[in-house]
Amino acid sequence: MLRLLFLSYGQGLHQQEVICAVHSILHCGGSGIPFQIVIYTDEPDIFRDLPVTLHLVTPQQWREWGGPKNFNHRRKILALQHLLNQCTDPVVLLDGDTWFRGSLQTLQERIGPGRSVMHIQEGKVSEVRTPLYQELHRLLQNESEIQDLGISAEAWMWNAGVIGLHPSDLPLLDEVLVITDRLCEVSSLHILEQFAFSWVLQTRLQLSEAADLVFHYWPPYLHKPFRKLLPDLMQRAAAIPAEQRPGFLYRHRPRPGVFRRGKVVVKRMLQWLGILTGYCRSNEW
Repeated sequence: MLRLLFLSYGQGLHQQEVICAVHSILHCGGSGIPFQIVIYTDEPDIFRDLPVTLHLVTPQQWREWGGPKNFNHRRKILALQHLLNQCTDPVVLLDGDTWFRGSLQTLQERIGPGRSVMHIQEGKVSEVRTPLYQELHRLLQNESEIQDLGISAEAWMWNAGVIGLHPSDLPLLDEVLVITDRLCEVSSLHILEQFAFSWVLQTRLQLSEAADLVFHYWPPYLHKPFRKLLPDLMQRAAAIPAEQRPGFLYRHRPRPGVFRRGKVVVKRMLQWLGILTGYCRSNEW
């Protein structure tokens, strides 16, 4: 059985995003293999109508998972570790702002002992020319307090909207946690756990992309407009029969238009030719 894990803590539009993501799995991802959708949350009532397994996260547990710096994304590591400790099946941790566009069976086949997935290979930390990447590169090169970690500033960054791991590789999460905590001591960048996952999984396992199977709509031009539409969309979905909701919500999923898709194709071609550099990849089509 493949287990799909979401986190949802506190109230807000992220709860509706998780509901939409669950419905996308029900719509197109569930054929061929048994699967279980698990939501770790402090607000289980909002998800009661979904065919999911709910795990109540207490305020104390949530604080503990945040660590000494109360780093929100650190909780992803602990939740994934918690679920993997309880099962013998692969677990895929998904951000709420995702939707499925491929087969769960294909996703499961990419995960096994020594084999893992993350969403997409964004780019080398040393090459992507964004303020976030440049600050991380400076940190890895110059911060004396973390040099003993042996992390290369030439490492690849992978997007953490999807992280799939087999239970046999569970001990690697201890390494991810240690690196995250050490980086948190010298920085407040919000991508520190993402880089820790990227470094450990790319150096210790065979790491594959899942971007062809899961769309992660984090780019602001997709994320912000969709959030504005969510309250009305969820209200409309609630008024139709439950069996029709996956298809309804899937039809209204956030995705780029033809013009944007064309730009992405051109960018990727220029990148492949070596003309365009410093580009952070995301799956926009």
